[in-house]
Amino acid sequence: MLDLGFLLLLSLWSAGVGLWALRRFGPLPEHPADALALALPLGLGALGLTVFGLGEVGALGTGGIAWVLIVGAVVSALGWWPVLRRVRETHHGQSWCVSRTLRDWPDRLLVVFVGLALAGTLLTALAPVTDGDALCYHLQVSRRFLERGSFFFDPDLHETVYPLLTEMLDVVALAMRGPVACRMVQWLLGVAFVLNVTALARPSLGRRAWWAGVVALLVPAVSNGMTAPLNDVALAAFGTSAIVAWTRFRDRPSLPGAVLTGILTGLAMGVKYPALVLAGLIGTAIALDFRKAPRGRFRHVLVFALVAWAVGGGWYARAYWHTGNPVHPFFRHTFGGAGLDEVLGPEKRPLAVTPLNLLTALGPITLQPDRFDSFSHQFGPVFLLFLPALFLERPPKRVLGLAALGYAFLAICLTQRQSMRFVLAALGPLSVAVAWLAMAWWERRSGPGRVLVGVLMVALSFESAVAVARARHGLPVVLGRESAEHYLARREPTFTVGRWIDANLPRDARIVGQDHRGFYIPRDYTMELAHRRRTGLGRAGESAVEIIATLRREGFTHLLLCPPEPETAVEFDGILSRRLAPWLAGHDPVFREDLADADDVIRHYALYELSPTGALRDADVARAANGGTVP
Repeated sequence: MLDLGFLLLLSLWSAGVGLWALRRFGPLPEHPADALALALPLGLGALGLTVFGLGEVGALGTGGIAWVLIVGAVVSALGWWPVLRRVRETHHGQSWCVSRTLRDWPDRLLVVFVGLALAGTLLTALAPVTDGDALCYHLQVSRRFLERGSFFFDPDLHETVYPLLTEMLDVVALAMRGPVACRMVQWLLGVAFVLNVTALARPSLGRRAWWAGVVALLVPAVSNGMTAPLNDVALAAFGTSAIVAWTRFRDRPSLPGAVLTGILTGLAMGVKYPALVLAGLIGTAIALDFRKAPRGRFRHVLVFALVAWAVGGGWYARAYWHTGNPVHPFFRHTFGGAGLDEVLGPEKRPLAVTPLNLLTALGPITLQPDRFDSFSHQFGPVFLLFLPALFLERPPKRVLGLAALGYAFLAICLTQRQSMRFVLAALGPLSVAVAWLAMAWWERRSGPGRVLVGVLMVALSFESAVAVARARHGLPVVLGRESAEHYLARREPTFTVGRWIDANLPRDARIVGQDHRGFYIPRDYTMELAHRRRTGLGRAGESAVEIIATLRREGFTHLLLCPPEPETAVEFDGILSRRLAPWLAGHDPVFREDLADADDVIRHYALYELSPTGALRDADVARAANGGTVP
């Protein structure tokens, strides 16, 4: 219940701050939901950037964050007051009245689907965190920043110089509540995404604009992302809000509109690197809007670009400062500085990058999701089934332009890493196109049109069922029938390992290990694979003892191994275990336990001491460092 309270307060706080800021750029959108759609990303973005500032000056802590929230609460109250007064005065005449909106059976079905999806995702989000990427990157980075009280760059955790706007919100959630509250942040951003898709569709679909929001919400990758403390749905939310701001600016060009578009684009740039593609597309669209004079276009493009980089460029400047590469660890051969070739290796692009493949990419991505990412992050069948019909119908130029923008973003991003999670921002414009087709078919009142809408409803019903089904794993703990500790003990092995470490190892212990997930390990933890990629340790044919000596010389006190059974059961790098086999045979671990994860894969956890009293004596370490042998 406390995490739900955090969600409610964060929603009110961020919406109020965003509404106050939104009024600085002109009149609010006519529809209250559209105003809320832009206000939520603005408020959350302001909070994230403020925390970023605290981290840069070394004031990142519960006290500093509390003061930010208190000051923001005052601003939020100022933002809410005029809006609430306006809603009270005008709500009786709004076109979104329930009695008018739900007059047809597709409307009523979609309301059921929305209710099921929101309830299912919220229940899933209330369960303790076991998401792999969150535990090895998103929450791990946030926790370490919060523990240190400032920002730093860890070369063995290269994500510490990524764009981290979402992780700044996670810092707030961790400081105020805990990891489950970080799930609440993503759920709220998912709602913001749906509201912005609806706002994007309103000029073309009118009172049925919310159909587009439903289509976007029910995409399995979106409903799944709303329950995990990652940054994929966050990118979709901030990116779609930038598109909404651009469309409003396009309808009524003005410098304040260009500034607002730049702010929201800059916030998207602070979430994830693919937002750079979106920024380029929006900037190009502004520059090619030939309805305006060249001088006016140039001024608006310049303002947009300057504001976007002022808001989002700090993350890239920070990466350049620490690594010499503004988009570390990508494109090191292009930008220079540090980087990793593995992040853009051939295995990251299962689809050959050719013009034809990019134009038809929606097919293989939909039909073979495991090839590109995973079944859980699939797009679902709706887009592949219905988007081709745009070539048979005559959609408005606005709908066609949005669909082209979304697909261009998708295709350009697929030239690099081909992951569905990275391109969720494309689904907003594409959902508008699908919803317009459905509305056109329904309003035609023909037999074929009703059949097509029926097929869409069937597809969406399956997608809503997927969102509900995911809640089954965490339902016992959410309902209080199982403790959070017991839930984590049976589904997340690093939680059990972390509890033992917390009870038995000194606070200054430094652990290097094979497990990628370090969030529940309450000590300084380094992923061995990342360390090996950076240092090349072991590639020069070093013996097992020499590797151990090097690790100890670098300050590591313990070694954690966790080979799965069989080793091919999951993606796992077992090189370290094989190279250290002679040394491991002569030493006993201080902790050993076989633990299963959520996929029922057994891992053999073993923690070895590297201290002089355990693994090696100081003289032995010195002898190994000088090329000698150690017994």
